[in-house]
Amino acid sequence: MGFLMASTLGRLAPVILVGSLSFCILNSSYAEVTQVGRYLTAENKPKSSQIDLLSQEFQVRFPSFVQTIGNAMEYLLKQSGYSLVPEDKRSTALKVALSKPLPAIDREFGPMKLKDGLATLAGPVFILVNDPLNRMVSFNLSSKYSALYQKNLSK
Repeated sequence: MGFLMASTLGRLAPVILVGSLSFCILNSSYAEVTQVGRYLTAENKPKSSQIDLLSQEFQVRFPSFVQTIGNAMEYLLKQSGYSLVPEDKRSTALKVALSKPLPAIDREFGPMKLKDGLATLAGPVFILVNDPLNRMVSFNLSSKYSALYQKNLSK
């Protein structure tokens, strides 16, 4: 009987070894995920919206105290980790745009990415400028509209 066990164990040794190796290989390939439920796993890395904060998704219904485009932008940026560039750094055109009333159509907004929401509020006249180091956003007047704006200033 001892001989039978030894010979059977001898034949099973390669199977056990292969099984152990495949288990190690499988475990190393799953090192990038964590089991969060019986059938669910999560990747062990940040979401793209955590890396690029302006790409986070949002949906909002602005409260009644949000009356201007500037108020709406500040409200959107409040929890994002970003802020609008300080008022003394804003162009005259941007100051004018931010003081305009928030259109009724824009009181309910999204779902969309934060950068798209900010660009929509600013309108096609402006180009979003992202300062990721200081986590500030600003807007430059599009070259297509700058000549028109300069002409209106000279009147």
